[in-house]
Amino acid sequence: MRRTRQDNADMVDAVEAVDWDSFPGPADYYRPAAAREGLRSIARARGRLEAASAASRLAGGGIIHDHSGTVLPSAVSATPFLLQIAQTSDSAVQEAALELIEDALNFRPSPGFFRTQDEVRLCCAIADHVHVHRPALGRLGHRSRALISTAQEHWRIDIQETCDDGADLLAFGTVAGTVAGTPQAAELHTDSGIALLSTMTVEYPPVGGHGQICVRITDLKLPEFHPKATLYKADCGE
Repeated sequence: MRRTRQDNADMVDAVEAVDWDSFPGPADYYRPAAAREGLRSIARARGRLEAASAASRLAGGGIIHDHSGTVLPSAVSATPFLLQIAQTSDSAVQEAALELIEDALNFRPSPGFFRTQDEVRLCCAIADHVHVHRPALGRLGHRSRALISTAQEHWRIDIQETCDDGADLLAFGTVAGTVAGTPQAAELHTDSGIALLSTMTVEYPPVGGHGQICVRITDLKLPEFHPKATLYKADCGE
């Protein structure tokens, strides 16, 4: 599926509706106008030259700062636009959009700009958008599959139910991404804030492609835990 003129206009309107000036970022790197103009240009781009010109704005302080290898908070809000553009554009624009997202996942944030307003690490928030689009991305070719593979490392577990088995806490929920089977640290996000869990182990992994998972948490008791919380990989981004 390719974009029509109306699709382009709708995309540009959506980009313009975002207040890019409101995003935090290091003063030496972040350029709100580059985010706005770069996304507007890549939404309209046709062919390699236009795609490269738009991508250079986004990589020069719009969503990443490529010379320093820095990802900027604006990349989280830009990613859904780039994913949509990648799915509806010619191959040159698609490649440029996917490369920008992968760079955003792989680059490091500046000190003090590690997280979104919801306290999710930038890389995990970007990966969340990729997880949502995974079925469509899987049909786009090698670069999109490489992006999916990178995003899989940034897992998220949405907890739906918990129980105490007498020794540890078992948490049941749905997972996006791939959780290693070995014990690892995790971040627990609840309405009360963020808690670092030193040891989380997969008790029952997803089966047959379904996202249901059970994990064992050894350093947290049931009264302290809130169902419908979220677990993230602990060693991302920083």
